[in-house]
Amino acid sequence: MSAPKYFSDNKRSEVNELRGLLTNLEVQRDRVKYREAVQKVIMYMTLGVDVSRLFSEMIMASATNDMVQKKLVYLYLCNYAESHTDLTLLAVNTLQKNCRDSNPMIRGLALRSMCSLRVPNLVEYVLQPVQDGLRDKSPYVRKTAVLGCVKLFYIAENAVRDCGIPETLYSMTQDRDHLVAANCILALQEMLSSEGGIVLTKELVYAAFNRLKHFSDWSQCAIMSILERYVPDNEDEIFDILNILDERLKHSNSGVVMAAAKLFIKFTRSMPDVQADVFERVKVPLITLMSSKCAELCFTVMHHIQILLPKAPRLLDSEFKVFYCRYTEPNYVKFKKLEILQEIASPSNMEAIVEELAAYVADVDVDIARQSIQTLGRIAAKLPACADHIFSMLIAFLDIDASFSSFVTAETLIVMKDLLRRYPDRAMRVVAHLPTADDLDVLDEEPAARAALVFLLGEYGEHLDAAPYILETMIDDVAEEVSHVVRLQLLTAAVKLFFKRPPECQKMLGRLLCHEMDEELHTDVHDRAMLYYRLLQTNVEEARRVLGQPAQSVTDFVEHRGLEGDKIFTHFNTLSVIYGVPVDSPAIKTSEEQYELPPAPEPSAAAGGAAVGDLLGGSPAVTQVGRDPHMSLVPNPTLQPADFEQIWLANEVTATIKDLLNRIPSAAETERLLKVSGVIMMASSPPLLGVIKFFFYGQEADTQAFFLVEANMDLNQQLLQASFKSQNAERTPDFATLFRRALCVGGLIDM
Repeated sequence: MSAPKYFSDNKRSEVNELRGLLTNLEVQRDRVKYREAVQKVIMYMTLGVDVSRLFSEMIMASATNDMVQKKLVYLYLCNYAESHTDLTLLAVNTLQKNCRDSNPMIRGLALRSMCSLRVPNLVEYVLQPVQDGLRDKSPYVRKTAVLGCVKLFYIAENAVRDCGIPETLYSMTQDRDHLVAANCILALQEMLSSEGGIVLTKELVYAAFNRLKHFSDWSQCAIMSILERYVPDNEDEIFDILNILDERLKHSNSGVVMAAAKLFIKFTRSMPDVQADVFERVKVPLITLMSSKCAELCFTVMHHIQILLPKAPRLLDSEFKVFYCRYTEPNYVKFKKLEILQEIASPSNMEAIVEELAAYVADVDVDIARQSIQTLGRIAAKLPACADHIFSMLIAFLDIDASFSSFVTAETLIVMKDLLRRYPDRAMRVVAHLPTADDLDVLDEEPAARAALVFLLGEYGEHLDAAPYILETMIDDVAEEVSHVVRLQLLTAAVKLFFKRPPECQKMLGRLLCHEMDEELHTDVHDRAMLYYRLLQTNVEEARRVLGQPAQSVTDFVEHRGLEGDKIFTHFNTLSVIYGVPVDSPAIKTSEEQYELPPAPEPSAAAGGAAVGDLLGGSPAVTQVGRDPHMSLVPNPTLQPADFEQIWLANEVTATIKDLLNRIPSAAETERLLKVSGVIMMASSPPLLGVIKFFFYGQEADTQAFFLVEANMDLNQQLLQASFKSQNAERTPDFATLFRRALCVGGLIDM
């Protein structure tokens, strides 16, 4: 006989055809055909066809010994129970009858279906079968009845309590069947969660621990998490519990091992002398899990190993080699291994670890090479004994031809900046190997490295004859510098070097301050330039006291500190370990929370008008245009293309911006982000040679003046450049600031 054609193209009168099949006597006599007719009903139901009109026929189809057919019919009943409560009453008698069937599989199936109806009006019909099921001789039926109690509890809590079901479940925690006992504990924990969960008596706890190995893997994990609340009376009781749990640390399931490890740690928190031995005991199973071929499991276990290290710093002194990177591992696993290598480095193993990290610098993966250099720097900051050796390595990295490995030079400069804050006495040894003015091109794509180089030149430039000339090269190109961090560092370094070598730095400092006060759009850079200028203008010696202090040795870096172990232990074996903060920490925010930029401060009346005098080398006087961050635009201005072109041709460019993009947005996203601020897109081009061109406009509410923008988005370099023209040139910088702020709110650029 051919298989039934469930997915027929003929959709006409489907329900009537199905009714005809279900009521056909010939079909009912043939067990196979009858089951196929029921299967066809379920098929149409899953496709979204309303087959509720077949309710009475489907109830009649449940009167069979065919278990497959019964399951299909019960699935149908549960699906339409909530939406057709009146029809569900027709099924209650059939289900109650099946709950008394001699076959325990049918009894359990009927009971599960009754509890899944989720109809409050039928609770009175379901309570008695559930209570009978709790006393049933079949473990399968008892287990089903226990789970049904939880379903009923959420529909009619008072009725469940009045029938004494919680008390019955408490007594069933000692059931002879392990699956039933486990489900009773979990059901009570769920039902009594508002009261703090199941009451952990000694009898219940001892029984749970002794039967733990007989439970399913999931039940073991869930029950051990419940047993965390138990407080043993004395140390002897703790040791008895740990002896029982010791076998769970050898389990093949990672969840069971982690749950058992958490109990080991939690029960011995008040026993420091014992906890050291506990860490040694859980170390072996954790390292075994970490050796798994599953990268995700390895990553998770390493996070848990990492939070143990602040409590036991020497725990992994002899096992450091298991954290060496393998070429087949994904990067996120390698990064975590490098973090742990840095934390477990000690005088006994530092030489081997440093040599291994030095080998990673030549890795074909640039990210791994960068992270290895950072790890070397952190080890040097942590262990003074190996600082000289690592300094020699880093100096060797600086001497490598930067044109072939610019990323090595860049990352080494960043690390050197932090290390010299820790060991300022080694500055003379390092500065002689810094890149020269001719080598600056290799750092074009490395703003953090440029900022680090400028920092080193400002702090230790007195030891390098070429320092002012390298700095001058960067100052001459400051108009092309896209990173505001580099521009901020240039200001600080130029002022510091000015105090150390005034004749060589006076003129270039004057040019830099003039540019940043006159042309700079970034608020932080502009304000810092104004601060430095006013300090120098008021009193040079006072400015030297404030800005020219020698670098102080820094012994502890906040970013290098470990996790707070005491707080995080509570959340061992949870996602909090992956995030690195407790669940209730304000650092974890939900996706519904909205982030808003703080309101910009009101501009100071004295912000403009300050002239740069002869103090800085006879630079011409310039004035700073005031910038009002509260510029108001017309929400939905209208401008015809012809008028746009006419205004564009009639005015000069009065402001430009250049920003690195954090990501490449679509044209639609760009239009949406700017429209919120009142900036409307006139047109955009398709990507041509990796560049998208945009035209925007906005209209000021007060003056009704139009502001026009031509923006080029370089997809290859992730760079946005824009030119601004307007009918009110004095307000163009304000409009440019508003334009950038809108992009910043959308996460496209950093301000």
